Amino acid sequence: MKGSLFATSLLAAAMTVAAQTPARAAEPKYFFQIKEVTGGPDVEDGVKTAAADALKAELASRPEWASDIGSAAPGGDRSALAAELTKRKLRGFDVSVRIDTFKKEMMDPRPGGRLKQLAVNVKLTIIGATIPDAKFAFEGNGEAGVEAEVSEKKMAADTAMASKAALKSAVKQAVEQAVVKLGAPTPSGVGKKPAKKKS
Repeated sequence: MKGSLFATSLLAAAMTVAAQTPARAAEPKYFFQIKEVTGGPDVEDGVKTAAADALKAELASRPEWASDIGSAAPGGDRSALAAELTKRKLRGFDVSVRIDTFKKEMMDPRPGGRLKQLAVNVKLTIIGATIPDAKFAFEGNGEAGVEAEVSEKKMAADTAMASKAALKSAVKQAVEQAVVKLGAPTPSGVGKKPAKKKS
């Protein structure tokens, strides 16, 4: 009985220590800075800002991406930034967003409803270029549509919320696609000479 109690106590103690030990966060592998957001003449500045914010938040939520490396401030001396990235063993990228489509359409209320429907459709592309030599590194495409009821009294707020939701969804999709491409290994056999057949 004593042996059983002793074993139980050891197990409980081990579980307590494990619970108190913080999980080690994944080390970042990539550094990013938002370079620009472009779009057609019909894309408002507020939409571009919201797209940049959505991209920054999406990348920052991933432990393998970092946007703050302290001593070498983004936008400053590129050579100093590159040296800091090398020191920290990080691959750096300037990331841009191109808003290919941004459409808002007001529709009639749903059957039995009183509020009008707002449909927001977004199609965008994110592009990454290496720091400091600005070579193309990755691309991801995202497309999303959001429908929401909007009231006359809160038209501006409801429209902004629906627009941000559509942008966030499209950006997430584009980032996931880009990350897969970025981490994809070189296809086997590419660049290798075919083996000679044995006679």
